[in-house]
Amino acid sequence: MGSRGTTTRAVADRAAVNEATVFRHFGTKQQLIAAMLDHYAGSSANPELYESLRALPGIERQLRALGWAAVEAITRKQDLIKIGLAEEISNPEGTDCAWRTPVEARLALAAFMREKIEAGDLCGKPEVLARIFMSLFFAYVIARKLWAEEPDPESAIDQCVDIFLHGARAK
Repeated sequence: MGSRGTTTRAVADRAAVNEATVFRHFGTKQQLIAAMLDHYAGSSANPELYESLRALPGIERQLRALGWAAVEAITRKQDLIKIGLAEEISNPEGTDCAWRTPVEARLALAAFMREKIEAGDLCGKPEVLARIFMSLFFAYVIARKLWAEEPDPESAIDQCVDIFLHGARAK
């Protein structure tokens, strides 16, 4: 049904409050949706994760840890992500808040990539590297039903990190 098909009256009935209470608390239906997305999405920009990566030896181990964190976060939030994708089709101007968390995560990852470029571990544009890295794990989790046979998460993460670092060309 999506946000367009859901009325504030239905939300109020489900919450066992008066519809006026919903408007008094949230102001508009869009602000209600934004509050719901903020509540369920949380933040993916996890500073503790990036700090803990510094203790791991080598970029491969660090990227594997990031891959695991990405798969876990995307898996945990995949229903919300799918709702955001569906909402974007029918209501593109109203979905900015749905993408706030992934944008925060990409910016944090780009900062990590920038550090690795400065250290000589990677080359390229940090924002592009962050986008590509995130896309590998996003596709692995969200597109699972497309694949006839799903690889186990450990081998999928290992292969994604290997492709990210070395490419897929045979040597």
